[in-house]
Amino acid sequence: MQLASSRLCSYSLAIMPPPPIDEDVRGFKQGYRDAIGKSYGSANADGHISLDGFDAAETDYPLILAEYTRLITPLTPFQLNFSGFADFDRANFSAFYIKPTEESSNAIRERTQAIMKAFDKKFKKQYMQKWADESKNPHMSIGRRLTREWIALAYTLFTDYEAGFLCDSFAIRKYNEKRRQYDVIDTIPLLGRPAAGEQTSLF
Repeated sequence: MQLASSRLCSYSLAIMPPPPIDEDVRGFKQGYRDAIGKSYGSANADGHISLDGFDAAETDYPLILAEYTRLITPLTPFQLNFSGFADFDRANFSAFYIKPTEESSNAIRERTQAIMKAFDKKFKKQYMQKWADESKNPHMSIGRRLTREWIALAYTLFTDYEAGFLCDSFAIRKYNEKRRQYDVIDTIPLLGRPAAGEQTSLF
């Protein structure tokens, strides 16, 4: 049996949409790439909503997974709806994305904040590096690192979009150096009750 290495890897906690919505995102990205005439940031990434990101040694990942499982399992599933498009305007590069409704964004933020508040700080300091909260403005990217001209083009291509699903799990993704994309390596269900062996909490 080959032991996991202690090399540092990049991980991300995210919400992954079901296949029909993921296929929509793939279609949007393909159409956008064709319209621009070249590839762009996030063009090949699977549809997802990032919640946080961190670096950790591969050998420590099972401990990190256990901590996330402890915190995520008690959370309740929720309806996640998307409605239309929006963009981030940055000084040099911008992003264009599918927008969750405000109610859905609030539901995402509430659950992510519950995880962050309860996450063991000593554990985080010992096992995780470059930890970043990415949940303040939940979104599902169509493209990143875009010029304002490309953003303007996106608004002519994409006007309306309505979709939704019951979000009943969060995923942990790991950066694949060969593919230069993140792969889902674990899925943690939102069960609305403590993980096995955990005592009921009052929060």
